[in-house]
Amino acid sequence: MTVMLTTTGLEINGRHVPVYSGTIHYWRLERDLWPLILDRAKELGFNMIETYIPWSIHEIEPGLFDWGQIDPRKNVDAFMRLCEAKGLWLLVRPGPLINAELTDFGFPEWVLLDPDVQARTSVGGIHFDAMAGLHPPHQFPVPSYASEKFFFETGKWFDAICPIMARHLAPQGCLVAVQSDNETCYLFHDQPYATDYSAASIKLYRHYLGQKYTSIETLNAAYCTEHDTFDQAEPPRVCEVHSRSDLPRHVDWIVYKEYQIRYAIVRFAQMLKARGIVGIPIFHDVAYQMSTPLDISAMEAEPDIDWVGMNLYRNREDYWGAVQRMRYLVGTTRLPFVPEFGNGLWSHHQATFTPDEEEFITLSALLHGLKAINFYMLVERDRWQGCPITRHGTYRPEYAQFYQRLSAFLQQHPLEQYERDRPVLVLFNFDLFRQAAAATMLPYPHVDLLNLPHELFQTDLDLGLKHDVHFEASYTNPENWLGKVMSDLAVRHVDYDLSDTHIDAARLARYPIVYLQATDFMSSQDQTKLVDYVKQGGRLIVGPGLPYLDAALKPASVLSQYLKQPGTVSIGNGQLIWAPTEALACVPLPQPEYQCDQPQVDVTVLRRTGTTLLALANSSAVDLDSTLTFSGVRTFRSAWGAAQMKSGEGHSIFTVLAYSVQIWEVG
Repeated sequence: MTVMLTTTGLEINGRHVPVYSGTIHYWRLERDLWPLILDRAKELGFNMIETYIPWSIHEIEPGLFDWGQIDPRKNVDAFMRLCEAKGLWLLVRPGPLINAELTDFGFPEWVLLDPDVQARTSVGGIHFDAMAGLHPPHQFPVPSYASEKFFFETGKWFDAICPIMARHLAPQGCLVAVQSDNETCYLFHDQPYATDYSAASIKLYRHYLGQKYTSIETLNAAYCTEHDTFDQAEPPRVCEVHSRSDLPRHVDWIVYKEYQIRYAIVRFAQMLKARGIVGIPIFHDVAYQMSTPLDISAMEAEPDIDWVGMNLYRNREDYWGAVQRMRYLVGTTRLPFVPEFGNGLWSHHQATFTPDEEEFITLSALLHGLKAINFYMLVERDRWQGCPITRHGTYRPEYAQFYQRLSAFLQQHPLEQYERDRPVLVLFNFDLFRQAAAATMLPYPHVDLLNLPHELFQTDLDLGLKHDVHFEASYTNPENWLGKVMSDLAVRHVDYDLSDTHIDAARLARYPIVYLQATDFMSSQDQTKLVDYVKQGGRLIVGPGLPYLDAALKPASVLSQYLKQPGTVSIGNGQLIWAPTEALACVPLPQPEYQCDQPQVDVTVLRRTGTTLLALANSSAVDLDSTLTFSGVRTFRSAWGAAQMKSGEGHSIFTVLAYSVQIWEVG
């Protein structure tokens, strides 16, 4: 590759280039203002720009493309040339799915109206995008990402756009990375029985079953069926699990949904490469899901996908949600990346970010390990508000000042090259989330967006298990084992990353301590990987239970052979600790370098050769005086934020304003 992905950004002709970019939608801006707007972006410190290239904007009739000859704003080739003239790198996202609050999400209407393209619901109807009013101005049929007709139409779009993109590939050109599709997840309909039951999807589902089971006899043994061929296998259309023998068929449908997403993303990437988009990385963005139907570890294991990011739109009250997402990206992905970091918000959102809010959330994300960021949107456009640059090429000073300060700070402290002190990794149990997904009574898309309690759509499966699947299968429930682990780590100010049980062994080995969310069951393969981690010297803390079954609820004693009740056992060079919820506070952990008396103040330590940064984030609505204790004598020099501190021997008192971040250089 001419452009190489690294753990800190991109390498272009041997030179490190951070992924620090902002979104500009060229077709939504007056052509004559492009030069001024790009200059404004550079003045804010941006050397990289990101844009969608929307299918429906350019293909105005079947086979008729407007590249600026009708509407000069659509001359994407000229936009790329202008980026090159101004020394700007470019990330592009050519779809086929765009969203961007465009009508029909950027798909040409005639493509969506083709019955051979359309996805189907569990009851056989056309799968429409959303409830009325969710994505204005109207609903539209959702395409099936298994439809050959859909891939054929997308191929024609790629035939048109790829020659333009190929002319601008780095290093001679500006184009340094391209995205394969956008937020691929059934257009947010991630409930397992909502979609896709089109003929094309069912055909792909049967193909997946053939790959997994290889023979119909093996499938029949797993399903307790008497099929003659895989073509007789039907997907479940609602949860009908009455006994353990019913579960494999439903879980296979859950896993197929993950497979279908990867299948589409990989196929789009291969289509781009076949049309000349080579020598630069291909990435994908996940909207928000940290579990099924998105399996990021499996996605990044695909040879045609270089890295995967996850989008983030958070108000200041959602600080902990933002931080947890960063911890997950750091623990799971090659390059922790937010392709859409909320810089302003869509116009129908309930609360547009204030300038202080953007500063608070952006710094909090960067300080928790985010190493690549694209601000969405850097420049204003229709159906969006709260950007630092207006569509006229002027600044909104109250917003723009933060990005000027941030760019200057990152020149002095390139945070993508710093590493946090975090000795702990917390693992979600992927099999647990799959079973919880299977146990739903929600066969229709987007009913969950009515803000009704999730419990209304859950069904309790009587499968003779010791632990409640729905209760434990949540990464936001403060009362379950996982929630208690994260609370205990926060109280002790022990920093950590997040991932799931599909993590690869090499990444797992980076952490001396791993907490494993476990109940009655877990795949034997994942259990074996974790036992190997312990044998090689790791400390594995498991709870609330210890798995004694595999994912199909068949006996599997990979972990349970070592312990029959809560306690500790040595295995090889490491330790396995079974710690129920009530025992978590007794688990010995390394003492953090800085002890803080305020649980609402998040303490982060970052290091780069020769430099240590101490960051304090106050996630509460009140100013807090926080006493930090430490060994020896330290000096603190303010690098960011209101510098209010009193020092003493072995301790310092920091006044941290509500919803704010302070950064100190430590000597």
